[in-house]
Amino acid sequence: MISFLKGERIYLREIRPSDVSETSNYYRWMNDPEVTRYFEYTGLFPVSVEQLIERVTNSIKNPDIVPLAIMLPDGEESVHIGTVRIGPINWLHRFSEIMITVDRPYWGKGYGTEAVNLMRDYAFNKLNLHKLTAHAYVANKASVRVLEKAGFIIEGIHKNQFLFNGEYTDAFVLGIINPNHVARKE
Repeated sequence: MISFLKGERIYLREIRPSDVSETSNYYRWMNDPEVTRYFEYTGLFPVSVEQLIERVTNSIKNPDIVPLAIMLPDGEESVHIGTVRIGPINWLHRFSEIMITVDRPYWGKGYGTEAVNLMRDYAFNKLNLHKLTAHAYVANKASVRVLEKAGFIIEGIHKNQFLFNGEYTDAFVLGIINPNHVARKE
């Protein structure tokens, strides 16, 4: 488990059940329909403190998932502004999916891209993964932009993948290959 990855403006630390309370930023943004509108499990809304603690606890216990809190230093205190995770990791083929959530007041400031870059570098340089993938609703232009800034490319589209606002919508499949690995030519 990672305990600390330091970036230029943020750092990533392990996520903790203690991050969840009725007054926590985490609980608030997980119940913000604007923040969670592109989540695959949006139908599980609103989420209770107990449900969120259970999700955090289960992800921490899973050795194939690396869940981290995105922290913004703020003087003596730090502000929990989001989460980023890879997992589940397929250790045989050495790939995983990456997911990120950033609280609304911090959108458009580059924190998401910095968090994805930190996690990507950890996945490639420390875990020696070969590839990271991500999925994004085609309407979720901000997430696609964050991933593309971190070097991901759109590899394809899953047609009618997610139910969104009562209609099925497409999802982009994005990926990035570890530059330290030589791709096999076919």
